[in-house]
Amino acid sequence: MTSCDLSAQDVPPGSADLRAKCPPRYTLTRDEARQVDILARKAAADYPSADDPRFLADVGLIAHDLPAGLRQSVNRARLDEGTHVILIRGNPVDDAALGGTPRHWQEATGEEGRVAGMLLMIEAALLGDAIGWTTQQEGRLVTDVLPVTGMENSLVSSSSHKELTWHTEDAFSPYRADYVGLFCLRSLYHTPTTVSYADLSALPEDVVRVLMEPRFLFTPDDSHKMPDGTPDGSLVRAAVLDGPIDAPVLRIDRDFTRVMPGDDAAARALAHAVAHLDGNLYDVALATGDVAFIDNRNVVHGRRPFTPRYDGRDRWLKRVNVAVDLRRTRPGRLSADVRAIG
Repeated sequence: MTSCDLSAQDVPPGSADLRAKCPPRYTLTRDEARQVDILARKAAADYPSADDPRFLADVGLIAHDLPAGLRQSVNRARLDEGTHVILIRGNPVDDAALGGTPRHWQEATGEEGRVAGMLLMIEAALLGDAIGWTTQQEGRLVTDVLPVTGMENSLVSSSSHKELTWHTEDAFSPYRADYVGLFCLRSLYHTPTTVSYADLSALPEDVVRVLMEPRFLFTPDDSHKMPDGTPDGSLVRAAVLDGPIDAPVLRIDRDFTRVMPGDDAAARALAHAVAHLDGNLYDVALATGDVAFIDNRNVVHGRRPFTPRYDGRDRWLKRVNVAVDLRRTRPGRLSADVRAIG
């Protein structure tokens, strides 16, 4: 396990592995943070919610008014196939106006939290379009990540005592996001997000070959509230690795990926992949004001355990899923105007 606290320019050009583990980052100046804050507050005043169709149609244009240096940095990182995480630091968070961390995501209804959601959506528009899930948090596009009483040892982001094991976000679906955006509003102890990646040069060729075959079974994780009587069609058979060897697309969930009974070769390959990803796991600690866009094609992510206090000061993040090609997700949506998949 490793952790990185370097700026991208501090990483030697020849250090490919270290560069991968040190997210490209852009730190907003005070003036730039004020500019971002004005954009988010204007959006919150002009549109009723982040799900409003007019806002979704306009947010890409609004993002043009983000600071030029930020837009340039994100664009360069977007074009780098090896980028794991894009980190934007110094985003404005008014802790007093934000109020206490809600006890449940259903209670995250404050105005300052809504402004934060708008900010995340505007910065996400530099990468693509927001999508959501009808089976998650009532289909909201901007969701809340916070500890919930009774969920401490669950397998979802509302957990705390139990480590949230690494996963491709929504690995079961062909319409899963290309990026997962996280805006850290509060994290007193900087509980790390975990990230891991596949280095195919370090895996045996026969293992890679099996991982690139559709011999693996994926099911929705527990954050998806599937309707009663959902058929086994929610189980998907697919490959763990796809695409070219030098730029593979990774698809795996440590808790929700398995193989067909009797497929010993696939079981061995999956065990090898799990051990490999465990060995490459590293921490990205998000502080208040950090926005991170995790490339859901290149890496898996999770979260270290922590002890919640339920005193209004617990860890709280806003989250959004981003599709680079919105049209790709259309078969999973009811209409072109609907962004929630399901």
